[in-house]
Amino acid sequence: MDLTFGIAGLPNTGKSTLFNLLTNAKVASDNYPFCTIDPNIGIVDIPDKNLDALADITQPDKITYTTLKFFDIAGLVKNAHQGEGLGNQFLGQIRGVDAICHVVRCFGDKNVSHVYNEINPVKDIEIILTELIMADLEIVEKKINSMEKGLRIGKKDMPEDQSRLLYAMKDALSHGIPIIETDLGTEDRTYMKSMGILSAKPYIIVANTGEDDIIQASEELESISSWGRKKGAPVIPVCGQFELEAMDLDADERQEFLESVGITQTGRDSLIRACYDILGLITFYTPVGKELKAWTIKKGKTLYEAAGQIHTDIQKGFIKAEVITLKDFVGYKGMHKARDAGLVLTEGRGFVLRDHDIIVIHFKG
Repeated sequence: MDLTFGIAGLPNTGKSTLFNLLTNAKVASDNYPFCTIDPNIGIVDIPDKNLDALADITQPDKITYTTLKFFDIAGLVKNAHQGEGLGNQFLGQIRGVDAICHVVRCFGDKNVSHVYNEINPVKDIEIILTELIMADLEIVEKKINSMEKGLRIGKKDMPEDQSRLLYAMKDALSHGIPIIETDLGTEDRTYMKSMGILSAKPYIIVANTGEDDIIQASEELESISSWGRKKGAPVIPVCGQFELEAMDLDADERQEFLESVGITQTGRDSLIRACYDILGLITFYTPVGKELKAWTIKKGKTLYEAAGQIHTDIQKGFIKAEVITLKDFVGYKGMHKARDAGLVLTEGRGFVLRDHDIIVIHFKG
């Protein structure tokens, strides 16, 4: 499953620094607006201690982590929906991602300019969301105008559920409400995705903090955290520059260095985990042959759908699957003893996967 996140925000908020931290890339992050023009793309392994525990038991030759893809997108400014700055390019790039990491600036640094000369993360995120709303409203109004024009000249009406959706979206957007904050159903969201609706995308707020926030949260961090709680939006504090500098150390030195200033879990790892969770995903594992592999799939999916994700030939020839929980696999040190204890299930294609299930699929070759 190829999952993509767009790293978005105003210029000079630390988007490229965050991209470098996530991907260990070396893209430019200079102090001027629109340093990023063409989107940088990076693939990130999702940290998974469970996979490491399974590897201790199975001793595979190869371990494959599940991944996320990140796009470092050009900075956005007010009136982007009207083409200001790199607005058209920004909006075009962000339409292709599954979810958005909105980076807001909480750090103060006189050497790094702010496009509006004010460190106000709540104002920043509201500017960004307003631009997405206005771009969506333009799309919806054009669609409605086309539909109504067609009715006047006798063309066949569009399906009732789609016309109802368009008017519902127009009402929400006209009141400044992002579609993600409405109660529109999943089928509606599929249609919205085909329309390129931006404010329907799940999002995370990345609060790019200064080093002082490690010890005590600043007023800016507190304000955006409070805003996020009210909106139901995850807010992940990340001290981007500090963590990026720590990445130059080897693993043991880096852990010791971070713990010396009170960091037990990095903002990087917290953000990657939050990205995974916000899309409603679970992990399953396949310890087959010499490779131990983690896979990503939507909650509620079946063994048959998981088989198709592994390979279409496996799905086509699916017979049955052996399934065991992570707890039982680890507790019994593998499949063999767990099977003797009656803890390995034999299931058909309709079995709904649980988070961290370990599966072995039997199929006709």
